[in-house]
Amino acid sequence: MLFGSVVANPLDPMIRSQITVHHHYSAMIDHYQNENWKKLAFKCQDLIADFPESPFAREGLYYLGVAYYKLGEFEYSNQAFSDYLKEELTAKFFEQTIRFKFEIALAFEEGARNHLFGWRRMPKWLPAYDEAIAIYDEVITTMPRNDLAAQSLYRKGKLLLRMEEYKTSVEAFRILIRRFPKHPLSPEGYLGIANVYLTQCEKEFPDSDRLDLAEINLRKFRYHFPGESRLADAEKLLLDMKERLAEDLLEIAEFYERTKKEKAAAIYYATIVKKYPETKVAIKSQKRLERLDVPDIYSRNGQDQDVTLAGSTE
Repeated sequence: MLFGSVVANPLDPMIRSQITVHHHYSAMIDHYQNENWKKLAFKCQDLIADFPESPFAREGLYYLGVAYYKLGEFEYSNQAFSDYLKEELTAKFFEQTIRFKFEIALAFEEGARNHLFGWRRMPKWLPAYDEAIAIYDEVITTMPRNDLAAQSLYRKGKLLLRMEEYKTSVEAFRILIRRFPKHPLSPEGYLGIANVYLTQCEKEFPDSDRLDLAEINLRKFRYHFPGESRLADAEKLLLDMKERLAEDLLEIAEFYERTKKEKAAAIYYATIVKKYPETKVAIKSQKRLERLDVPDIYSRNGQDQDVTLAGSTE
């Protein structure tokens, strides 16, 4: 019936508009199926501009996001997908859109950059780590129990560590562990936390309180995943952390030894041996301690007396 009306009255503006919007939509789908991404982007823009209130235009936002994604314009792709989700209360392509957004976040994390000032003609100079974090949060919020949320929490934790946002990195890994206790990425959450504490020791300052937290993290890891092969990696990270803390004390001990304050040096060497016996630094400290031969500081039979580091003097 509609076709007959079009033929009978082709100049009717309502009929012409219907022909036009369907023509746009048909061409858009053809470009999508033929993977002609540039033409798809242009046709989507035409459809959205000419018929902004049409359901086809709202669907065009999704296909515009796909086109930009395939063209490597991740900034504009993400915006198109966001516009699509805002326009569609029950989005037809909801899960596909969230998947694309997750892939865009991965691209941002791996180094894809944004245009300067957001202008397409400007070079892509700006790192997009913050945009990646925002997308990961969006995925976590909209699909909180989905596998994509687990992956987003893990990727967010790793990216925040790279950005030296240590506290929020630990929080992301902890949420991953709590929300997905049986997920394959849960052990990686424990490793992620261990990495954060080690990185803080290396880049900020050695802090024995963080060692306590790292040991608690390892105990929880062992309890929840007793046969997990990645436990060895967590144990290695903890040992590396102890090496770093021991090295910090070793520098002080060597300073006192160079300045002929042998008793003070011996106190630090003894503390290293007592607190970090499994480290390479402890082996070195033991040899230095034996060479100094300060018996009232360190007993070779293993009965170490408590020593106070602060204010140690000859």
